[in-house]
Order: sequence, then C-alpha cells, then structure tokens
Amino acid sequence: MNRKKALVISGTSTIGTEMIKQMQQKFSSIIVTGRNAEKLVKVQLQFPQIRTILLDVTQNPIAVLEANQRLWEDLDFVLICAGDGEVNPSLEPEVEDRVIAVNVNGCSAILAYFVRLFQQKDAGHIAVITSLAGMLPSGDAASYAASKAFLSRYIAGIQIQLKKQKSHVILTDIRPGLVNTPMAKGKKLFWVAPVEKAGKQICRQMYRKKKRIIVTKRWKMLYVLCRLLPLDI
Repeated sequence: MNRKKALVISGTSTIGTEMIKQMQQKFSSIIVTGRNAEKLVKVQLQFPQIRTILLDVTQNPIAVLEANQRLWEDLDFVLICAGDGEVNPSLEPEVEDRVIAVNVNGCSAILAYFVRLFQQKDAGHIAVITSLAGMLPSGDAASYAASKAFLSRYIAGIQIQLKKQKSHVILTDIRPGLVNTPMAKGKKLFWVAPVEKAGKQICRQMYRKKKRIIVTKRWKMLYVLCRLLPLDI
C-alpha cells in the first residue's frame, strides 16, 4: 500500500462512504469529515482505521480547516463529496438557500482553501464530485442544476489558472450521471447506476489524474451529445 494521505469532505454521504471503501486500497491514511456526529460514528465503526472530524460546509468550514491545519501538512489528496439537492418546482426559499449554501458557497470555499494550500508546495490532487445535471437546466430542481454548473465552471477556471502557473497541482471535476443514492430524486429515472459500480469507475479514472471524469460509461453518451448540441448553457 502506498503511504499516502487523503481527506474526504462529507464522507458520510452514500457516495462518500463508497469512495472511502474504494480508496482504502490506495491510501494508508484517510481523514473523513461530516456534519452529522452520529453518521460520523457509524462511518468510524465501518472503517476503524480512519480519523473523523465534525465539519459542516455551510458553517464557517475554513475555521474548522484552519483549526486542524497541522493535519494537512503531509496531505496528498482531497475528495470533496459535499452536495445537496431537492426537487423543488415551487422554489421554496429554504430549500433553494440550503442547496446554494452547500453546492456553491461551501464547496467553493473548501476547494479554494486546498488549492491555495497545495499551491504552496506545488503538489497535490483535488477532486470534486459535481454532476452531469450541471450541463442542462432543470425545471424541477433549478438550484441543484445551476449550482452544479457553477461548481464545474469554477473548477474549470481554476484549472486554467493552474495551467498558466505551470503548477503541478491536479484538479479533477467528477461528473456522475444518476447514481443510486438519496440524491437521485424524481419519477421515471433511468440509467441509475449502483453506487459500487460508480465508485469503482470514479477511482479508476481519478487515479489517472484526469481533469474531467464522466460516470458511468453510458452517461458519457449524454455528455458528448450535450457538448454537440447548440445549447445556451
């Protein structure tokens, strides 16, 4: 096993827990954050070798990261799994605010923090789970699709800056299609991938340090189609 250290932000989510399971083969040390103490305990019981930290991406996450900055000195990899989304055609304010707080404000703050940290040593790999939903507007989940679009564009912008700087920091945008998690909401869903299948495909490509990952394989067809269509997105 490689003596490498990883951090998983929001590892208590369904996809986050699966990623921890897959990543154990690659990393000898894994730190996991989550906003729910009970879920963190369950993850700790499932993976006794990990270390856990209570962190809510909407509640001043940078202060928590700074308080634990000694843990990041020898960090090699960060996976940001934080995400929220609801079917909300009536645009209930509390739902919209929560989705934007997590997917936009929280994720971008954490991403920028670790980009700055890795730039200082000119090394490291950061991966962020966004969504293929960010490629098309959604009438039922407007804030979810829009916030994921923001996150993907934000990642793309940082990738351009890293390239200009000739930085050795790697940044990966992971865009899953529908995966069998609580985030997959709605009626008549199709091509819903098992979590384990998605996790394996993500890890396989992630370790190759690709800048953009589309999973599962069949969702790549939709991705290519969206890229070809003259859409105003």
